[in-house]
Amino acid sequence: MDDTFYATLAEFLSWMHGPRKDVVDVESGRLLTRVATATEDDAKDALLSMQAAQIVWQDLGSLGRAQVMARFSQALWKFQDEIVAMSQMLSGKSRIDANEEFLDLLSTTRTSKYLSQKLGKNRRGRGASPFSKWRLRYRPFGVIGMFTSPDWPLSSLNDVMQALVAGNAVVNFVTPQASLGAVLLHAMLVDAGMPFGLWKIIPATTSGPGRSIIPGLDMVVVLGSQQLGRRVERSAQDAGVPFKGFLQVLNTGVVCEDAKFDHAVRGIARAGFQCSGQTVNSVEVAFIQDTIFDDFKMALKDFVEDQITIGPLSDFSTTMGTMLNPKRVRVLHDYVKDAVALGAELVTGGEPRPSLGESFFEPTILAKVPRSAKVFGREFHGPMVCLLPFHDLSEITRFLGVSRHPYCTYLFTRSRETMREFLEASSTSAVSINDSYMTLYSAWQAPIQGIKDTGNGIRHGMESITQYARIQSTTRQWGRIWVPDVIEPNNIVERVTFFSAKMAVRTSMFSSFSLSPPLDASHAKLAAEPEPK
Repeated sequence: MDDTFYATLAEFLSWMHGPRKDVVDVESGRLLTRVATATEDDAKDALLSMQAAQIVWQDLGSLGRAQVMARFSQALWKFQDEIVAMSQMLSGKSRIDANEEFLDLLSTTRTSKYLSQKLGKNRRGRGASPFSKWRLRYRPFGVIGMFTSPDWPLSSLNDVMQALVAGNAVVNFVTPQASLGAVLLHAMLVDAGMPFGLWKIIPATTSGPGRSIIPGLDMVVVLGSQQLGRRVERSAQDAGVPFKGFLQVLNTGVVCEDAKFDHAVRGIARAGFQCSGQTVNSVEVAFIQDTIFDDFKMALKDFVEDQITIGPLSDFSTTMGTMLNPKRVRVLHDYVKDAVALGAELVTGGEPRPSLGESFFEPTILAKVPRSAKVFGREFHGPMVCLLPFHDLSEITRFLGVSRHPYCTYLFTRSRETMREFLEASSTSAVSINDSYMTLYSAWQAPIQGIKDTGNGIRHGMESITQYARIQSTTRQWGRIWVPDVIEPNNIVERVTFFSAKMAVRTSMFSSFSLSPPLDASHAKLAAEPEPK
């Protein structure tokens, strides 16, 4: 892929009238091309042109949309090398991280194909009223506005895809840097059979063009910062438009003293430095039980210095790439200096690597970070892990309970009792036991929903698609209508209907009792004791 290829992709966006912005190779800072950005009038024109495409897409049906996804997944396999190379160039990922992004995109596409087929199968059953039936169908909202993250210029399509599979059209607001990846995947989807105007890509440097068309949208979705999410949410509330958010998150690691030591070291290291710590599932804070804290700190230091290497992205030995831009490097460096000045221990790293490029930063480990530090308990988008000792699990559950951004927790322990206690007490969106993000993200059909200020959006599973659809229930009465010819108390139709409903309730109660687990010895003893007078 040369500069001509990127210039050709940029021409797809040349109909917009905003100022042109640079798209650069993140590793070297070299200019690839310049893309036009959108004005508010451009966003409004895009919205008006999407209605016809959405109707065609909806009429295609769930099976037709599944066939499009099947052809698209085949195209992904065919152009894997090009997609991986573009991911490295636009976001600075190492080869292993870019291949994981491709795997995420491919797996979501294939799962979407399967779930689209399942979505087309209507749920149905019999009602309590005699000779009545019901049926449930999922109908698309219409046009959805989606603000996507610049960290994933290609796999951000995963969230767009969920809305498309549900039958919607999507107007997608992206950063100029991420726009070319979206244009490439758009061309592949159109070639697979998607209507041309169904997915509109709108490069913008601010949220202004997107917020200007919110009154004309049927739903708004934000994948980005807390500040952007709150600004768009206020506009959506003023316009009475439903809002979904995938916002700021805090991921934690928990290593108990009985954990498999080597597994925990590798898991925390990989989750902390995957994509230079800029993913939605990167570990920011790792709690280590105090009895093994010093040993774990040194083992993690040795593993990171030996295995997490930074260097040219074309080198297969490079396991960690760059940060997205030099601004993030400066912010993370300030966080490190602030924490060390307040008493944190710098175990390894902590410095930029300008000799490699403006966006390179060393893999960094901080230990015993004080709560007054700027970096404590927040998402910082960088290759850094903060280690904190703990004595009892209740300290962690209290920390997660107070936090406004708990998302994923990676728990390492061999004790089933510890697992149960932590799951009952924790207030996170997802828990992965004895592994980091890969086990969680390879469970493609297990939904993950945001909590508190992380947003209310859902990833994975059928729920990730049905959140972009409305439910339509239909009932049908066969034979005689339940309303009698003469409305009077205790008529025959009323008695038959009420008897049928009563029997349905009793049957369901009997089924629930028969499925309930037996009482253990302590419960049986309590049940046998007479009530106090």
